[in-house]
Amino acid sequence: MTSTLRDILGDRPVHSVAPGTTLRQAARLMAEQGVGALAVLEDDRLLGILSERDIVFRAVGLGLSVDSATAGQVMTPDPVTVGIDDAISDTLAARLGDAFRHLPVMDGGRVVGLLSFRDIPAEYVMLYERFREMAAARPGRG
Repeated sequence: MTSTLRDILGDRPVHSVAPGTTLRQAARLMAEQGVGALAVLEDDRLLGILSERDIVFRAVGLGLSVDSATAGQVMTPDPVTVGIDDAISDTLAARLGDAFRHLPVMDGGRVVGLLSFRDIPAEYVMLYERFREMAAARPGRG
């Protein structure tokens, strides 16, 4: 059974853009690669994540031009990250699927992947949700 992020990500490439990349260019890359988010990197250093939602809500919805607004302007800066050898349960505890739809996966300070909530096997999500419900229902909590 899959137990770490390394198992899930395998040798999947990291799709990324520079902070000066226009939103149109970034959206085109997302469409070509079939991904919903990109790492925003500068000299291999993670600055943030740019998601489809960032483009829609922080740019298009506010009237910014996708031809002049950049990834660096609308990205989610300083995102929560997880380690490549972290357990799936730790990733869910980092609020993947709750507060975040995508999390950068790090290996020694380097981005090695972007994990989507959809990447987590459904049985892990169901078990984790059941655990949270049971923990919240324990007497003396709350």
